[in-house]
Amino acid sequence: MRQAPQKDPFQFGFWLGWILWFAGSLAAAGGLWTWFLTRFFGQVRGEELTMTWAAAVFGSWFLLVVPFMRKKERIWKRLNQDQEKAVDAWLGAMSLLIAFLIASCIFWSWRRSAAISAQGLDVTWLKAVLGTWMLAVMPLLVFMYRKADLILKEAVARQTHTGPKFRTGFVEKSRRLLAPAVKSRLKDIPQTLPQGHIVTAVLSDGRKIPHVFVLNASEILGIYDREAMDFEAGEIVGVEPVEDLPPYEEARWLRLDGRA
Repeated sequence: MRQAPQKDPFQFGFWLGWILWFAGSLAAAGGLWTWFLTRFFGQVRGEELTMTWAAAVFGSWFLLVVPFMRKKERIWKRLNQDQEKAVDAWLGAMSLLIAFLIASCIFWSWRRSAAISAQGLDVTWLKAVLGTWMLAVMPLLVFMYRKADLILKEAVARQTHTGPKFRTGFVEKSRRLLAPAVKSRLKDIPQTLPQGHIVTAVLSDGRKIPHVFVLNASEILGIYDREAMDFEAGEIVGVEPVEDLPPYEEARWLRLDGRA
């Protein structure tokens, strides 16, 4: 029987929802930080508090839209595994840089509140904010340098690997998520490898699918010795531990999240 085509979940409604999230999160960030600053400083007045408000609003808005930026790239699948790691590291670093700047602005606005006036910029406040922020981010820059070096080394090692490579295909994550009852059963089975189980999946029609790789006891990530995933995760009613694993041959694994 011919299977009906899967409906694309990333159509008009999906993108409209994200547009509304963009607008709503900006309005929410503005309202929240206005309330917070007026609660502690009485009113947002002077260049110092105005700069603090702007950094806090637009910085926190950036943090709120990071999930969309990551989701967009995963939908379009423009990044390989190494690029995904680099982008995540960059977004994480930017988030921390912004968070440190906001914290520095708020702290020195509180400490220098007596010097803040409606006219003129308190130069001491500006020097204190930037100096504190630079001292705070120096350890972060060292960490990010080491992280970037590690990502580069892993990318070189992976991309220069000349041995057999696993096969890859793309199956929507919703089709690969296990039912809660099956997840509970997996928690009673010892992990085959860190964060992963290799099990025999028992389907509702009685079929058994051997050597199914489940990540974090919730998501089917791969299958051994099969050309495609010709079943749904929702059809799985039970799992059985695999006593004897087959000889590992990377080319016989089919990865299902589309990543190479």
